[in-house]
Amino acid sequence: SLSPAEVPASVQVITAEEITRSGALNLQDVMQQLPGVHLNDQQGNGYQFDASLRGFTGTSVTGTPQGISVFVDGVRVNEPAVEEINFDLIPLDDVERIELIRGPTAVFGRNALAGSLNIITKRGAAGREMVAESSGGSFGRAKGRGSLSGSKGPLDYYFSGSYSHEDGWRDQAAARISQFFGKLGYRQGGTDLTLSYQYHNNRIEQAGSLPLSRLQLDRQENFTGGDFFQPDHHQASLNVNQVLGAGFSLALNGFVRSLEAEQFNVSLISENSRLFNDTLSGGGTLQLAHEGRFRGRKNLLTMGVEYARHDVDIKVFEEHNARSLQKCRDEAIAAGKDPDEECTLERALDSKLFDDQDMVGFYVQDTAELGKGLLLSGDSLILTAGFRYDYIRHDITDRSPEEPGKASGNASFERANPRVGLNYNLSDRHGVYFAYSEGFRAPAFLELTCADPESPCVGIQAGVAPDTGFFKLRPVKARNYEVGVRTRLMPWLEGSVALYRTDVRDDIFSVSPADTIALFFQNVGNTRREGVEFGLRGIYNGWLEGFANYAFTHATFRDDITLASPRTPGVSQQVRKGDRLPLTLEQRINAGVRYHLYKWLALSLNLTYTGDQFFRGDEANTQPKLDDYLVLNAGLDLHWKRLSGFVKINNLTNNKYETFGTFAPNANLPGDPIERFMTPAPPINVLVGASYRF
Repeated sequence: SLSPAEVPASVQVITAEEITRSGALNLQDVMQQLPGVHLNDQQGNGYQFDASLRGFTGTSVTGTPQGISVFVDGVRVNEPAVEEINFDLIPLDDVERIELIRGPTAVFGRNALAGSLNIITKRGAAGREMVAESSGGSFGRAKGRGSLSGSKGPLDYYFSGSYSHEDGWRDQAAARISQFFGKLGYRQGGTDLTLSYQYHNNRIEQAGSLPLSRLQLDRQENFTGGDFFQPDHHQASLNVNQVLGAGFSLALNGFVRSLEAEQFNVSLISENSRLFNDTLSGGGTLQLAHEGRFRGRKNLLTMGVEYARHDVDIKVFEEHNARSLQKCRDEAIAAGKDPDEECTLERALDSKLFDDQDMVGFYVQDTAELGKGLLLSGDSLILTAGFRYDYIRHDITDRSPEEPGKASGNASFERANPRVGLNYNLSDRHGVYFAYSEGFRAPAFLELTCADPESPCVGIQAGVAPDTGFFKLRPVKARNYEVGVRTRLMPWLEGSVALYRTDVRDDIFSVSPADTIALFFQNVGNTRREGVEFGLRGIYNGWLEGFANYAFTHATFRDDITLASPRTPGVSQQVRKGDRLPLTLEQRINAGVRYHLYKWLALSLNLTYTGDQFFRGDEANTQPKLDDYLVLNAGLDLHWKRLSGFVKINNLTNNKYETFGTFAPNANLPGDPIERFMTPAPPINVLVGASYRF
């Protein structure tokens, strides 16, 4: 294994002890403290948050440039339909360790254009422990959770279950989250084995964005009340680590994953859409490592092979609403047909698509100590070189009723990506690194079938065959250049600085024409993300803790291109080289302090500043921006023997701000004018909870 000082990348590792000490309640709280990481809400429900890093996003929202890979116990959880991430299907309360590795890497492979988030879940510790938790607060929030963990001899176990419900602060924005997580472990000699299972059954109502004309009147309104996401998710994974002797070790990961999800979208322009996603996935990784000495110096050689199979079944139905039903009846009468026969409230199958995906990856990486005491006593120079090959194949079958076979076809993509880096550590307190790496993202299933500008997709329906030549999307390729510094300024204070530039070729964007809520995907040529990240973190005398981070990201188009405009029917927007990418903030500051009033009582205050952003659909940068905002959160937590409790106040100053912006027609006004739509953030709210350990 390698320490962060031996990795030529910006790496943050958050342990269970640090999570407990920080007062964080879940994964979101921990991620908010990381340099350059921004959590956002597009859907109008905090359970489906987005994570952005270096101008790329990991999100459940289709059409956003994806570029973050997320792993849970070694299993990639990016969904195969559009590489999206459903954070509500990650056991946030059961996190033991978090590793954030920025930039493409040989080991984590495809889609990690901005980096990888590796989440390791809890396992049983010595002894036996039961925990009961309860919390509640504003907007009808209520949560109950229990866990049981322990060990006996070489065996250990950990089980937890929770149920959460809230009414939501906006109309028709309730959420129900039910989850179970279990892990069995075995440690004996050189063998370490875990078998885990997780289950989620959720229903999340999505309040979405509001047109500016309604936002100014009532921020709680739901413009398209009735939207919801309802997943049923199972995942089982096996991890085996075996010491073989002579410095060799073998690691095996295998998984089976099932997702059945329903997504309902209300439309005020056309028919409502109901999407059913039935996905079955399986696969694994086999890795061989050798840690030893080569010519008297430390050396770690790692090689592995990965395989995954995804069977994806997508069905999209159209359902009449009042507006579309009236339009249907008017058209039937005009055509001399019986409107009662032609126009019913029964759902009609619009699209039926199947995709059999096969993904194979092979990687090798070597980390070698080149020398010690080269310039200073105690310094060291470490070289890392790696290589990864990925192959992805889609076999798509279109059984849609109107034009069966339209989106049928095969598409395959392959790419070999190198990585090389140097770490020069002046001592165990100070070091610098230099790195070059390449990344790769293949077009996803529903991107391939929706790439025709003449046939944009509502509800991500079938668009065009993936092997139709002009409409075939090209894979996204990235080259990342990075230099960074790590330092321990004082025994109680550590810091880091990273400068990077990521040049992206054939970036994939979603484009929405005017007068529609439909979209299609296209390659937009070359883009670039470049910036700097600063981070400070410290613990002083055990009673004062703090962190301060600043990130600047300049994300731009590098080609002059013409894109469809969602603002003006029939008129394209001219994007110039140097225009900023929409919904990528340039500046972000997050800082926090935690003061221990007593050993058992601590007070915390966190601040987040988010810079302005251009709206989605304003790639030409001609419209007013989404305003910047500042948010303060405060908390109080206590730990007294077996009892723990907390009070958390979010948006302490009750600031009114918006987290997302786009353009769409407002069907509630005459003529369906195009308006700016924004997602309002929650007002001040309070969460109170307690737990007891038996």
